[in-house]
Amino acid sequence: MRRFSVLVILIVCMPSLAAAVLSVHPKNPRYFADGSDRAIYLGGHQVFVDLQDNSFNKEFIRNRDRILDWDKYVEFLKANNFNYLRNWVIWSTGSGAMAPVNRAVAFPMPYKRVAGGGKAKDGKEKFDLDQFDDVFFQRMRKRCEDLEQAGVYVSIMLFEVYGFLGGEPVGDPPQTLWDGNVFNEANNINGVDVDYDGNGKGIEFFYTEDQRVLQLQKEYVKKILDTLNHLDNVFYEIANELYAPQWQYEMIEFIKRYEEAKPRQHLVLMSAGGRTRTGGWKQMDRDPVVNSPADCFAAAGSWQAGRYKKKDPPANDSGKPGIVDTDHGAAGSSDVGYVWSAFTRGYNFNLYDKPFENPDAEGPEWRRVRSNVGKTVEYANKLDLANVTPRDDLASTGFCLAKPGYQYVVYQPGDGPITVSDLRAGASYYFELYDTGQSKVVTSGRIQASGSTESFKSTCKGSVLYLNLSGSGESYP
Repeated sequence: MRRFSVLVILIVCMPSLAAAVLSVHPKNPRYFADGSDRAIYLGGHQVFVDLQDNSFNKEFIRNRDRILDWDKYVEFLKANNFNYLRNWVIWSTGSGAMAPVNRAVAFPMPYKRVAGGGKAKDGKEKFDLDQFDDVFFQRMRKRCEDLEQAGVYVSIMLFEVYGFLGGEPVGDPPQTLWDGNVFNEANNINGVDVDYDGNGKGIEFFYTEDQRVLQLQKEYVKKILDTLNHLDNVFYEIANELYAPQWQYEMIEFIKRYEEAKPRQHLVLMSAGGRTRTGGWKQMDRDPVVNSPADCFAAAGSWQAGRYKKKDPPANDSGKPGIVDTDHGAAGSSDVGYVWSAFTRGYNFNLYDKPFENPDAEGPEWRRVRSNVGKTVEYANKLDLANVTPRDDLASTGFCLAKPGYQYVVYQPGDGPITVSDLRAGASYYFELYDTGQSKVVTSGRIQASGSTESFKSTCKGSVLYLNLSGSGESYP
C-alpha cells in the first residue's frame, strides 16, 4: 500500500454557461449537455423561499432572516460551487394571517389581487384567476437571469402539492395551508373551488376533469413558458411529490407541444410521487417515472427495495439523467454518504437544506455536506464526463465512476484501503485523497502504476480518491 503526505490547495471557479439550451447529453445520457461536446453534472440546492417570501408559514429562514436576501443567496450558491437550484412555486399564501408571527403571507403569487371582491382568508383582497400578477413572473424571470449569469441551472417547479393539503392548523381561528390556497373559493373572485368532496383539502386540483380548472392550469404554464423561453439555463419540473401519473404525462406533452414553435425547447423533469386524490400517499414505482415522456427524473428513496435511502443506489443505466434529491428520501439528513454514493453511481444530486426552513438546525454538519456537494461539481468538471460510467467492479469499495485506465473517482464510506483496477501499468497518475469529514484534500501527488491494480491507504473514515492519467489533458496545481 502507498502512503502519501503531499497537500495541495485547489481553487475552483464556477464555469460560465455555454450559449445553448440545456439538453440531454447524446453520448452519455446520465448527464446534461450545453451545446458543446462536454457533459454537465448538476449538483445543487433547494430552499422553499427562492422565489416567494414567507412560504409555508416559516417565521425565519437560515441565519434567522425573515425573507431571503436574493443577492446574498446567489453568492452563497457560488461560494459553495453549486451549479443547480431546484425552484419552488407555492400555491398557498399560508395558514391565514396569523402565521407567521409577523403576520406576513406568501408573496408574490401567480395571480393578481383585485379590489371590490371581498377579503380572502388571509385578510387581503381576493385573487382574480383570470389576471396574472406581473410581479410574480418578472421576479421569476429576473432571478432565473441572475442564475444564468452566475453559472447556475434552475428547474422551475410548476406545481407543488402541499399548499393544496390541510396540514396542521395554525392560528386563532385555526387555519390550514388549504385555507390560504388561491384555488379555495374563499380566496378568489371566480367561484373556483377544487375541494370537490368538502374534506378541507384541494388536492383534487391534480385529478379534476373540470375543463375550467384544466384551462387555468394550462394558461398558467403557458405564461411561465413565455416568460422564460429566452433562457438556456432553465428546465421544468411538473410537480413535487405528486402521484397523478396520467395528469403529469399530459402536462409533459403539453409543454413539449407548446414549445415546438418557440425558439427554445426545454427539458422536463418528473419527480417521484406522491399524493393521491384523497391526500394520502402512494409511492409511484420507478418504471412510470423513468419511462415517462419526461426527459429526466428525480428518484424516490424507496425504489429498488430502499437502496436510495440506504446510500446504495443502483447504477443509473436508465438512459436519462437521474437526480438523487434528499427531499425524496432523506429529508433533513446532512449525511455526505448520500452525495457520494449518488455521484459515483451516475446520478446528479440535489440537497434539501434543512437550516433554510429551521435555522436552529444550522451546524458544522450542514457546512460539511454543502462543501461535499460542491466538491462533486468540481470533480465532474475535471472528468471527461461524456465518457465515464459507474464501474463498481473497478474499485474495492463498490463506488466508482470511471473512464477505465484514465480517470477514476472512488468513494470509500469506511476507513479501509481503496484498491483500484484496470490501470495502465507503468503509467503516471495524478491522485488526491479527499476527506469528506474535513471537506478538504488531505493528500495528493503523482504515482507510477506498478501494475493494473493499485491500493491506496485511506487515513480517514469517509474519503474520496481521485485519479487521473498524467498527460491526458488535465492541468494540475
